[in-house]
Amino acid sequence: MPLICDPIQVKEIYDQAVEQGICLANFCTANTLTTEAIFRAAHSFAQAHGLPGVPVVIAATANYPIEPQLQHYTGTANAKLGLRALLADVENYLSEDSPYAGVRVLLHLDHARPGLDDDIIPQVIGKYATIMYDCSMLPIDENIRQVAGFVERYRGRVWVEGAVEEVVQAADSAPRGGLTDPALAERFLRETGAFLIVPYLGTEHRSTAAVAHYNGAVARAIRDRIGSRMVLHGSSSLHDEDLPRLAGDGIVKVNIWSIFERLGGQAVARDVLENLGNLFTSEQLRALQEAGTLGPRVFEEAYQREQCQGSLGPKGWAVGDRRRRDVWQEAVVARMLFYFEQFSYKRWSL
Repeated sequence: MPLICDPIQVKEIYDQAVEQGICLANFCTANTLTTEAIFRAAHSFAQAHGLPGVPVVIAATANYPIEPQLQHYTGTANAKLGLRALLADVENYLSEDSPYAGVRVLLHLDHARPGLDDDIIPQVIGKYATIMYDCSMLPIDENIRQVAGFVERYRGRVWVEGAVEEVVQAADSAPRGGLTDPALAERFLRETGAFLIVPYLGTEHRSTAAVAHYNGAVARAIRDRIGSRMVLHGSSSLHDEDLPRLAGDGIVKVNIWSIFERLGGQAVARDVLENLGNLFTSEQLRALQEAGTLGPRVFEEAYQREQCQGSLGPKGWAVGDRRRRDVWQEAVVARMLFYFEQFSYKRWSL
């Protein structure tokens, strides 16, 4: 199935999501492994529920200072090469002989900023469904002016997402003002002509502690003025019980990234720790123990018998990258499937 980038078709998918009470899953990627995990999850969910295919948004930032995902997509730290690599991956997984060919993909350029991504933006036009043109670091009047100019420049070619106010990073120490005023959200949408808006609803990017909280009451107040046109950033601040009610609050798309990195990294770390005896020689393990890194368990007979096929030392199945790839991807795909469930993806129909 080809990419969904025609503005009419893109709008139809968003309209259908609103009508059926579905949040679109916007899964971010910074590497080939995550990109395939997105395809795997969408394909698996459709197969499990007898659906011919479900739409998923695959997103990445380019030169966004906080998290330049396309820079990280290859080892070159070059966002242009990262973009080409991502597009090649997507084309490959949508090819007719791919098991994922039925997945419906909408590409999204996230946090594109004036002056930083001016050379990236023209390269995605005609391939991407949406672009977040992020001017939230500017005073509100200038933010509105620049987003409105961007909307006009690319009208009829790509849908634009604008940020009413900046969604802070969890690591920021500066105090944050109040949540987005519903009247300001209405003004922003009206004066910019944006397709989607990002209000500040209390969440944080890359949150790792339960200190930020999504405010559904403010979301509903904005919804009552503009309809279901909101995108939620900072989803790592969400509690699982928040997820099923987001669509009803007027959230049509949810951006998700940090939790995949955390869960995938933790899964690999656990697997490595459990299999240290299959990765290192006895001498190397002893040195780690003497350095205080390891406890005595790895030298116990029961561990060696049950986990290490009777002897310590590197084994082919344990040292290859494929195992860590599979461990990482299984954890991430499982969480993506959870989001599809929580966002009511069972309701999709073509």
